[in-house]
Amino acid sequence: MLWLAALLFFQPASAVDGQSFKASDEEADRIWNDPNCERTANATEGIDWDVVRYQLLQIPFPESMAVIGPLIKRLENPLELDRAATHCVFGVVAVFFFFVKYLIESEQPHMGLASLYLSQLDAFSSGIHPHLLDRSDWLVKDSRLSALRRAMLGRLASQKAPDAEDPKRPRIFVYDLETPEVRELSQGASFCGKGQWGMEVHIHEWLLASSHLTRNADEADFFFVPAYSICMFEAGFFPMESLDAMYKQMLAGLPYFKRNRGRDHVFTFGSGLSANVFRSWRSEMPESIQLSPETWLFNDVVDMKEPCFNTWRDVAVPGYLHRHEILSLAQRAKPLEQRSRLAVFLGRIDSSRGPHPSQGGPDVRDAIRRLRDKGQIYVAQNLSFPEMHAVMGSAKFCFVPKGKSAWSLRFFEALFANCIPVILSDFWELPFESLVDVPSFVIKWPMELVGDVLMDYLESLSASTLQGYMDASKAWRCWYVYPPLLHEIPAESPDELHDVCPSLGEENAFEAIMRLLSAKMRQSWTMTRYFGPGDFDELVRRARESNSEAPQTKGSEENEASEAVAEGY
Repeated sequence: MLWLAALLFFQPASAVDGQSFKASDEEADRIWNDPNCERTANATEGIDWDVVRYQLLQIPFPESMAVIGPLIKRLENPLELDRAATHCVFGVVAVFFFFVKYLIESEQPHMGLASLYLSQLDAFSSGIHPHLLDRSDWLVKDSRLSALRRAMLGRLASQKAPDAEDPKRPRIFVYDLETPEVRELSQGASFCGKGQWGMEVHIHEWLLASSHLTRNADEADFFFVPAYSICMFEAGFFPMESLDAMYKQMLAGLPYFKRNRGRDHVFTFGSGLSANVFRSWRSEMPESIQLSPETWLFNDVVDMKEPCFNTWRDVAVPGYLHRHEILSLAQRAKPLEQRSRLAVFLGRIDSSRGPHPSQGGPDVRDAIRRLRDKGQIYVAQNLSFPEMHAVMGSAKFCFVPKGKSAWSLRFFEALFANCIPVILSDFWELPFESLVDVPSFVIKWPMELVGDVLMDYLESLSASTLQGYMDASKAWRCWYVYPPLLHEIPAESPDELHDVCPSLGEENAFEAIMRLLSAKMRQSWTMTRYFGPGDFDELVRRARESNSEAPQTKGSEENEASEAVAEGY
């Protein structure tokens, strides 16, 4: 096909971020009220998407590439793409979906081009709630988007040569979609992968393509349970009560959970709510490992007295910053001598961000408000990304106070703006503190002492001290980055992200999590194994066979069924 040959030399506009595509009122109206794009019928300008939808429904794939190829050529034009996305984003998603599918399923897959077009696909599909995709008459549903992502991950995994002599530890078994609740709780990967909680998706997908993955449960050090919990709640997939019931049912269906009391099972909880999205977690999975950015209490859970996070059991992880945001922050970071503001805080200073109701204590954001009223700090909210990044890049210090949560994405943004973070959150345990030299690039100040003393202290620090902190930040900050895996990967030219993080392949959030999990291998050799002298093994085997032939009660039947699942039958 000539159009494909031409496209192999085409570099789409710089990789895009789904957060850059905010729907206008007109686009929102079309998404909700005309998902099948029937309003474009008989269009005199642009693409008649009603006809395209009819053709895709009638012509099976891959024969439908005769329709899709010319459309891809048209959408090379940014103005045409913008018009198409405005009038029929579902059609754009469908065209990019089938083109990526074609690229990776060809006899000679074009993975570089597929990655770029998956980036385009993800930019648009991530802005559409999966339920809207599923209710439209287009062929591309959320389940097909997820399957495409899995296919790309499989291709990436197959390109990695496994080291048979020294397999990577820890070895991690990832539960797949055979458990219904896993399937339901890990839907909407494209949609849920954006924003500060997106690490729940990206950790899951990275594991599927990593050399830590094992398909053999018997050799696994850990078992990863995919669930995009906060997205399921915040985006309205399931209410809290349903999530609690689903998690309980999921745990009952995980074949390897009980054999070590869940202590080798790993769950992600990506928001300030942490494991409170599963309210029964303390009774159902108290020994399981949680990956979460939150290490303290969340204001909206007013009856909470103890944090979900346990330093010895869990791993504190960074929030998710998209590649687009990292590059924007780094590009707007000024040299120290050009930074005109002493300190800034970008965020809300209302009472909902005060102390936790069960704990009391200082209201650090109110203290920041008082500093603002005296003209000692610049405070703003509701800025655009470019405006926010420019403000942070022109300040010497960026305040990172406790809000509803102990943790804040502002910390990670400050690092890439090369603005020295001033942590004002007493009980936040920063991610990877055993791996990175936190005091070399972070100032942590007591919440109760936020006032003139703090500002005088910051004012007194020498330029050489500040430069030392800024240099150390550049040396350590990339450990908090989740490198893009499925998309945003240029086919030929070096990725700009590696200009900011030259050692990103070895120093990143995924690798840090693996290092910290390695230190938490707690599988008991004796708890689920049986041993003794003589013909012990044969005696136990015969006893089990005899027991299995005996009449069974309902409880023993259920136990046998669970054992059969554990053996993979």
